[in-house]
Amino acid sequence: MHEESYTPGIGGISRIDIVQFACAEPTEDDFSTIIVPVPSGHWSFFALFDGHVGWETSAWLRENLIPALIGSLSDLYTELSPSSDSIASTIKSTFVALDEDICNLPLMRVFSSPVNRTLATNLLGPAYAGSCALLAFYDPSSHYLHTALTGDLRAVLGRISCNNPLTYKALPLTRDQNAHNPSELSRLNAAHPGETVVQDGRVLGWGVSRAFGDALMKWPIETARKLYKEGWMGTRPYGNVKTPPYFTAEPEVGCIEIQEGSGDFLVLATDGFWECLTNEEAVGLVGMWSDGHRKRGLDEGRKEGGADLVREEAWNDDLPVHWSDGQEKGKDETVRWRQWGLEKKTFVLGDRENAATHLLRNALGGAENDVTSALLSMRQPRKRSYVDDITIMVVFFD
Repeated sequence: MHEESYTPGIGGISRIDIVQFACAEPTEDDFSTIIVPVPSGHWSFFALFDGHVGWETSAWLRENLIPALIGSLSDLYTELSPSSDSIASTIKSTFVALDEDICNLPLMRVFSSPVNRTLATNLLGPAYAGSCALLAFYDPSSHYLHTALTGDLRAVLGRISCNNPLTYKALPLTRDQNAHNPSELSRLNAAHPGETVVQDGRVLGWGVSRAFGDALMKWPIETARKLYKEGWMGTRPYGNVKTPPYFTAEPEVGCIEIQEGSGDFLVLATDGFWECLTNEEAVGLVGMWSDGHRKRGLDEGRKEGGADLVREEAWNDDLPVHWSDGQEKGKDETVRWRQWGLEKKTFVLGDRENAATHLLRNALGGAENDVTSALLSMRQPRKRSYVDDITIMVVFFD
């Protein structure tokens, strides 16, 4: 497990907590966060990546996505106060251009010379591997938080909805792009009439409908066959791919205003986390952590290091969250806890120094220490059947 915590105190960001739990070896998840000075103050960028068939694409995005967006947005901001629509359009075009760099630009070099297996393998690694991506961009001069999603990671904003007792509301900022999303189902069926693209809740066997890379779902069939049959060490084309492309890297982009005094915080996480907890549970748990942090303070009598587990337990119904939008108390569509043989979720307050680690502990069994210990000690290949890679980022706004 890897964890980080920052208190930048600039750009309207007071705290950033990150934790990463690896299931695959090496992990296929990755992340990046950058705060950059601009004439109006600072821009803050937060990004998570969830690889599919290896780590190459998520690592490539870690190095390239945010820098490319900084360049694109800097050009856009030569205008005075660009609109949310123009920001969204810029983010979309940057995502699509980067996916072109991943999938198609290397083909020009590969096919422009005699067969070179080493060159093809290295250049096309990110094209074959694939990754989902989630980005958040905050401009404190406007107080707007922009989110962009390609895949099934998720962003949720927590906001105080009541002060007595202190209660938070979960505001979903993204919609999972998969076969259960009606708009994605319509898009795929319209683009591929007469084909059975979605079956048993999956897109040609995949759990997502948008991604970077995953070029076998995008390249013309002739290209995929050439790489496979003519000596470039290509991967065998998928038998059910008939009229590509099926996937796109174009994101869905949203925007929300961060309100002063509203206690706003942002939870970003890969899909392995959302298999364990709902939006409301995640927000309620951060609220639980924040309230406990305030009450305990940073007293000098605390144990050195401050990471001791505090045995304060709570049931799902006890979380300080407003249940809404069909997510009433007790309604839970997550799958992992039932797989682990647990009838009801019991959470624990601890991990004083990192809100993301607090979320991870509660995602992996909460107060059921035996479950948490089993998941942490399990090895591959069995581990992948019980839990996925998980990366969580919690951002607290001033």
